[in-house]
Amino acid sequence: MRIIILVLRLVASLALAVLAIPFAWGLVSGDYYMTVTGVSMKPTYEIGDVLVVQSPRGNELTQTGRPVIVSFTPGDREDQYVHRVHHLVEGGAVLKGDGNEISDPLPVAQDQVLGTPRVALQGNWALLFHLTESWIVRAGVGVVFLGALFLPSRRGSTREQANEPETVHAPAAELIGVSDAP
Repeated sequence: MRIIILVLRLVASLALAVLAIPFAWGLVSGDYYMTVTGVSMKPTYEIGDVLVVQSPRGNELTQTGRPVIVSFTPGDREDQYVHRVHHLVEGGAVLKGDGNEISDPLPVAQDQVLGTPRVALQGNWALLFHLTESWIVRAGVGVVFLGALFLPSRRGSTREQANEPETVHAPAAELIGVSDAP
């Protein structure tokens, strides 16, 4: 039973560490996560893929072929999307999705760029990321971790110790033959 509890603690601790990785990475790097919701970048990105988006550096619209995350409203992640720089124009660039026949109708300016994809989590990696973001999974891991943390892992329970015969120790004076008599 002790081994099972120790393994459970180890697995729960590792699961907590895995759940913390995206949060810690975002704090350290400034990156954020974007889930692909459309088909305009197919086959490069599929619906459900997760992009790790790094902050803009100011030169994203200077290289054709570079994928960029942009927003219609500068700084607003609610209407963000990812397309590639198709061609450069004065003051910005025209974008085009890999799966689109034609380029976007309006050019974008640098202040509309939210960043560029650093990494794309696809397939099972994206599924795993989405699971780690689920409150049900987080709560389940937390409950298992706390439960495993407070389970006793020592050998023998207090019930077993209560059934052991009590050892009586004689006073030291009796052991060496000293009496209290004057």
